Formats: sequence, C-alpha cells, structure tokens
Amino acid sequence: MNRRNRGSSSSSSSSRVSNTYGNRHFSDNPRAGSGGGATDSFRRRSDVVPVKRNNDKDVSDNKGEDHTDVSFIVGTCSSMCPERERVTRERLRDLAVFERLYGNPSKSSKDLAVKKFCRTLSAADVQASDVRPLPVLEETLKYLISLLDSREHPFEAVHDFIFDRTRSIRQDLSIQNLANERVVYLYEEMV
Repeated sequence: MNRRNRGSSSSSSSSRVSNTYGNRHFSDNPRAGSGGGATDSFRRRSDVVPVKRNNDKDVSDNKGEDHTDVSFIVGTCSSMCPERERVTRERLRDLAVFERLYGNPSKSSKDLAVKKFCRTLSAADVQASDVRPLPVLEETLKYLISLLDSREHPFEAVHDFIFDRTRSIRQDLSIQNLANERVVYLYEEMV
C-alpha cells in the first residue's frame, strides 16, 4: 500500500512540474522570456560541449571544429625578473628590501630582483620575454624558500614578499598551461 501511495504521489507531482513549465511556455507574460524555463536553459548549456585538455593538445568531441586558435606562451625569460620590469621598478623605486643592491631603493641586480605579481595582466599584453620557463621558475622558488631563514627582517616582511612572488610563479605556470610532475612539486612547495 505504501508503494502505491508513493507511486501515485510522485506521478502527480511530476505532472504538476510539467504543467508548471507548460504554462510558463505558453504564457503571454513578456517577462517569461522565450519560455520553456529550465529545460530551455539546460538545452542551451548542453549544446556546448566542453573542450578537454590533454597537456599539450586540445581534444574536442565535436568533429569539424578547429581549436587551433587556442595557444599558450612559452616563456623565454632567463632570470627571476624580466629586465624590462626590473628597470621600471628601479626607476619607480618599487623594490622590496630583499631586492635592493646594498640597501639602495633604486638599484637592484639580476640575482636579487624577483618578478612581482600583476593582477591586471591580460593575455594580449603578455610577451614571451616576460614569462619565465619552468627551470627558471624552479630556481626562483628555491631562492624564495631560502629567504625563510632570514633573521635580518621581521617574519611579516619575509612572508609578504614570498607570498607575492610565489603568486607570480603560479601566474607564469598558468599562462604557459604547464602541467606535469615538476609543476605539481612546485605547487606543493609553495603550499
């Protein structure tokens, strides 16, 4: 008897749901949109098949589509900070205490300056010479971790510097769409 009650109540509720959408579909109300309610939005979303990424190449379930317009930058910067950024930051006196050459706020070196995180970075503005390849990112992270033992500066200053610069490392990894065991290790070290 319970099974009958459950079955009849579920069939009556499903008819109510379909009637609700049916009424909405044929509504004269201009605010109701194109009608169909959730089923139309589901159809629109399900028509778009997501592109599956497999490290270096794109694979699509849709035949005949060309996804070659998706490209990723391969970084060519050989130092921890791109030269152009370092010169600009020296001119603007935007150097952290760890990046200053002999304490001078307007001088740095290739061995001290580390690329800062830039929130407003867009793919159109990125040049390969501003992005560090994986080996440089690994060396940069080693350098940053070595600063954790610094006794000259308060922990808050060390933390803020390392947090910002590791965020920049993650940004360079993301821009290049790098994904392998070495990248996983970098993420683990940053965490």
